[in-house]
This record gives sequence, structure tokens and C-alpha cells, in this order.
Amino acid sequence: MSHVLEVPDHFMPARIERVEQVTPLIKVFTLAADPLRFRARAGQWLDLAIPTAGEPLVGGYSVVSAPSPDGRLQLAIKYADHHEATHHLHAVSRIGDEVFITAGQGPFYFEPGMSREVVLLGAGIGVTPLMSILRFIHAEAPEVHVHLVYSVASRHEVLFAEELAHLARAPNIDVTLTITRDAEDWLGHTGRISHPLLESLNLSREALYYFCGSREFIEDMTDLLTEWGIPETQLKYEKWW
Repeated sequence: MSHVLEVPDHFMPARIERVEQVTPLIKVFTLAADPLRFRARAGQWLDLAIPTAGEPLVGGYSVVSAPSPDGRLQLAIKYADHHEATHHLHAVSRIGDEVFITAGQGPFYFEPGMSREVVLLGAGIGVTPLMSILRFIHAEAPEVHVHLVYSVASRHEVLFAEELAHLARAPNIDVTLTITRDAEDWLGHTGRISHPLLESLNLSREALYYFCGSREFIEDMTDLLTEWGIPETQLKYEKWW
């Protein structure tokens, strides 16, 4: 791109290094930024601005990679033709293009010392910030036990399926997938995340519970976990609306 974009000082340039189509609707973008400027805690999101001939296109996206000192990061973005920045990334952006990003933002994150037990509850694309936390715990915090409970409409929409299977072999990581639709050829859990499913997994009542998804999912999980007796101080959730 040759467009010049004036951005606030807290934005920094980043270059698209790789683009992968990982599910029918989701692409993973690997970006390279200045390692002296870019920082993100596991689970945080960032703002991304795309230079265009007119007004810049801006979107907020969760970082799916674990924190890294080399300035590289990954974003997993689901196609949406009604969102200009997202549509542009999927349909127009190419390797080598320059975009502008902020550092990681928001109070939704995990760091060592916060808890020795973590439960991650994700619905659909809402799993993206949870992947960052899961990857971070696997790489940097083997003393933390983490259980990801991840619901998707069909098995073809499972994000990072092979990696999740690999991570689940670690002694401190459990992964439970549940399919809500198109489950005829699925032998695992089916249906939405529910009281019976959570009860069957023997999850710790002392854990921090992180959950992310649609408005309905956030409201359901908040009610479900509160009724289950989990204190509000242990509930961490991300809203995208």
C-alpha cells in the first residue's frame, strides 16, 4: 500500500508477514511490529488501522498468540462483509502490506500469580483471546492447570484443531470441545456449554473463569457461573458489542 496514514502516537506500524485460511470463514494474520514498542498480555485485544485513499479503516481484534519479545503477533479474524476493516483484511490485504496497531488493551488477561487454576469458556470466534492465554500457560506457566471448554457450530469450524489436540497432551492442560449443530459425525460432546457439561468435567470452584463470545453467551455464562456459586471476583469476561 502507498497510502499515508496519520495516526495517534499510541499506534505503531506493523507489516503483514503471513496469511493463513484456517477455517472456511477465519484467516490468521501474522504481523511484525517493533519489538521495543509492541507489548500485549495474554488475552488482550488491540486496535488495527488500515490505510486507504479515504478515511482509515479501523477494527478491534483479539491477539491469539502468546506474548513474544520479538514483536510478532497473530490475529484470527472471522470474515464479516458488514465490517469494513474486516472485509478489507480478508478480501484486499496482502503479505507485505503495512497496517497500524496499538499495544494490547483491556483488563481481560492472565499473568502468572493470578491463579493456579484457570477455566476458559469460548463460543465460536470468542475463543481467540482464550487461545492466547492457553498458549501462554503452555509455554510459560506449567504450574497452572487450565481447562478450555470450547463450543462451535460444527467440527469444521474448530479453530486450531490440531494444535489443541497437541496441547491437550500436556499434564496441566485439558481441552473439551462441544458441537452445537451439524454433529451427526461427531463422537464427542454435543450441545451448548451448560450446567450438566460443566458438572461432568469436575472443574475447580477456585479457578479464574474467563469467557468470551456473543452477548447471549456472556449473559448465559455469567448467570450459569453465578448460580453455580462462582464469586464475581473469579469471573473474567470479554464483551464484543
